[in-house]
Amino acid sequence: MTDWTSKAARHLGDIAVTMLVFLALNRFNELLFIQFEHSSGINWVFMPAGIRLLATLLFGFAGFEGLLLAGFYLNFQHFDFHTDARAWSGAVAGALGPYLAYLFAKHWFNLGPRLQGLTMPRLLFTSVLCGVMSPISHHAFMWVETGVVDWHGLGVMISGDSIGIVIVLVIAKGLIALADRHGPGIQLASRWRP
Repeated sequence: MTDWTSKAARHLGDIAVTMLVFLALNRFNELLFIQFEHSSGINWVFMPAGIRLLATLLFGFAGFEGLLLAGFYLNFQHFDFHTDARAWSGAVAGALGPYLAYLFAKHWFNLGPRLQGLTMPRLLFTSVLCGVMSPISHHAFMWVETGVVDWHGLGVMISGDSIGIVIVLVIAKGLIALADRHGPGIQLASRWRP
């Protein structure tokens, strides 16, 4: 396989992983936190927002593409939005906000692969940045479309996204640190051999 073919395959794989994990976590979030829903698509705890940021941190532009495709699927097939413009803008905002937060964090914190350089204070800052940027993007699109800003909905979305991001990224950072501490899977498997 040529170099560009393997890069394209990896890129498509990153898109697919992002989509599948986002959709699965969205379903899990609905099962666990549906009672905290403020309105369709706005929840006091929204763990998929953590996948939005994590996917862009790990996969860059491929994460953005996967989020965009997952957003289109959810907004047109799952959520009940009143207009197609709301569904389109929601998908774009849901992918664009985290990608912009990733670009800022990458520049400011000089992030390396596997989230190296993302200390707990930087993680919290990046989480809050994404937790603010994505909801503001959503509500900016809604303001352009309707001329009205749902300030309470914006506050709930900022809170829910920020909480969800912190939950998911702390778990991911812990799993990565655990994997790094114990080495690759081959070394783990060799410990269990007689």
